[in-house]
Amino acid sequence: MTVLVRGPVSPGLLDDLGVLRETRGANVWLVAPDDDAVFWGVRTQAGMVCAHPLQVYLDLKAHPERSLEAAEELRRALPWRKI
Repeated sequence: MTVLVRGPVSPGLLDDLGVLRETRGANVWLVAPDDDAVFWGVRTQAGMVCAHPLQVYLDLKAHPERSLEAAEELRRALPWRKI
């Protein structure tokens, strides 16, 4: 899971969330983007703020491991499939 943040995250918050720092096999990425464009088109679902599907696709393509497979599955589900 990638969590886009708008600033530094305190170690106390990470402890409260139960986030463990690992050198391999990370499954939570906290990312402070270079600009706010990644927040375009966000929406709230089940109480969580979610990125626009196109942003999710772009992020998945940039991640290691099996993310390319996930990006392709998402691309097939998007209404504009010619990405």
